[in-house]
Amino acid sequence: MKKVFYKPQDGWVGDVIPFYDRGEYKLYYLHDQRDGGDYGNHTTWNLITTKNGLDFKNYGVTLPNGDETEPDRNAYTGSVIMDQDGLYHLFYTGHNPNAEFSVDGKPLQVVLKATGTDGIHWTKDADFKLYGDGVIYEQFDWRDPFVFFNEERQEYWMLVTSRLMNSSEKKGGCIALLTSDDLVHWSYREPFYNPDKYITMECPDYFQMGDWHYLVYSTFSEKFVTHYKKSKSIRGIYSSPIPDTFDGRGFYAAKTASDEQQRYAFGWVPSKQGSSDYGDWEWAGTLVVHEIHQNDGGDLLVRMPQAIYEHFNTESDLLPQAESNCRHDGRCFELASPDGLAYRVLNDLPAQVLIEAAFTDWDEAKDFGIALRTDKALDTGYFIKFDPFHNRIAFDMWPRTEPGFFQWQIAGDKPQMIELERPFRFAEHEQIHVKLILEDDILCLYVNDMVAMTTRIYNFETGYLGFYANEGSVKVHDIKIKTAEVR
Repeated sequence: MKKVFYKPQDGWVGDVIPFYDRGEYKLYYLHDQRDGGDYGNHTTWNLITTKNGLDFKNYGVTLPNGDETEPDRNAYTGSVIMDQDGLYHLFYTGHNPNAEFSVDGKPLQVVLKATGTDGIHWTKDADFKLYGDGVIYEQFDWRDPFVFFNEERQEYWMLVTSRLMNSSEKKGGCIALLTSDDLVHWSYREPFYNPDKYITMECPDYFQMGDWHYLVYSTFSEKFVTHYKKSKSIRGIYSSPIPDTFDGRGFYAAKTASDEQQRYAFGWVPSKQGSSDYGDWEWAGTLVVHEIHQNDGGDLLVRMPQAIYEHFNTESDLLPQAESNCRHDGRCFELASPDGLAYRVLNDLPAQVLIEAAFTDWDEAKDFGIALRTDKALDTGYFIKFDPFHNRIAFDMWPRTEPGFFQWQIAGDKPQMIELERPFRFAEHEQIHVKLILEDDILCLYVNDMVAMTTRIYNFETGYLGFYANEGSVKVHDIKIKTAEVR
């Protein structure tokens, strides 16, 4: 089975560094082997390339990490840029936890550099070391350099994850700004973005689309998520749309790249400890690719890349299994119960499948949605919950924990099992059109080509597709169940 979501056989995908280069996307990523059980230890930069976000060529290690005596014992996130002479410049973070690379017991991070002529083979510049200045910016949080050419100023700009000197421990995070004329000598400037509300902001990314300028970064303080901000000028003020994210908890450290036609966000869905839905999220996981597009107000929306959609080329017949309070006509049906649950259960789901469906006329429903890998009674499985009362879409699971000895020990006090939800203004939509992919232990959902939600699903490996309405009614139609057959 050809996989939609990329993961190397010998490790995990950490932060992705995308660079569009002459007809293909070069996707450098932090290759995590979870060396000794640790995360992000002895990471290298590995490279895969793709033209469509689906078909990948693997080049393996492209930038090796250093040894125990070098500042890049761990090679961390950065960026790639080509200068006017066609030379590739790779800026990256060096980290070494050993004492000789520490100050006051804290390991320093340093921006390092390599160059090359093909974007695949690199020569490290041993003389280039760019530390936090200790004047404007702290020395200890200094990573993830993003370098681009500022057309307006005709100079190179570098954005760096940093913290202001003598700032709040919980709110001192900023995105530092440095400028250069030659990609070698850099001057420290006042912060590019300083909201005074995060510990730090990882993996900064900047791009312009039409009249709008966008700043992208990821946080782990108030929540783990990738944010974006928009502005009509490169220096701001950068405002926050609602929502100001591409996805939820299951899509982290996303950075973007464009071929001047489409723009894609490349992030990773983390694994969970013990390969269990009840385990904690881990660092690194599997590559997920979203396509990014604009609405008229400059907000960024998310949809499934076309190549991934077309990968699923074989449609299955609908095979009803069970139902309650359901009136149906072929692929269209209405679920209605004024004071209880209405549902219909359909096909047994394969390990990899694309599901499409549309919902209308939900005015009277408390909530409604889709059941995945469920049983015929909807007693177990995963649930995509559309909740008009709270204007949100949420992932749920039942049971929400391992049942205890007593009947009530089923975690009924949790609002939903999986800590993922997205705001959604139901009053602005007459129809909800859903596309979702199940692939082994990954679930990726798209709603109205606007909203994406990605998560892991481990505990239930098999089961049926179902639809439900809770205390009210909803119409369900245009259902498609598609698999990928080799032709």
